Amino acid sequence: MLDNPNLLVACVIGDGESETGPLSASWHSNKILSAVSDGAVIPILHLNGFKISNPTILSRISREEVDQLFRGLGWLPIYVEGSDPELVHQQMAFQMEKVILQIKEIQIAAREKGNTERPRYPMIILRTPKGK
Repeated sequence: MLDNPNLLVACVIGDGESETGPLSASWHSNKILSAVSDGAVIPILHLNGFKISNPTILSRISREEVDQLFRGLGWLPIYVEGSDPELVHQQMAFQMEKVILQIKEIQIAAREKGNTERPRYPMIILRTPKGK
């Protein structure tokens, strides 16, 4: 990704996995990306509330606090939520298109207009019941 400016990668992360040390530190990767010369990643945090044995930390805090956490880490959280698979699928398609367009705008601003300010890349927080 760092050597391919045209690459766009979606990465699904479980909320239990997001609590591990290495993955927790990777939320800072947006700070080393260059919108001019690097590709981009769309993190999709699947917040379904449970890891193997008990509820996750992120499921124990309010949506507002989750939002503040990821904004503080430099991301722009976009939410897809629900329990009806068909409706969630439609929401996800709509939001993915929106996110891709936002990333393209960031890259155009950097590559064609010389905007060197560090952007706030979008991410998706997918909240569905466990097993859906």
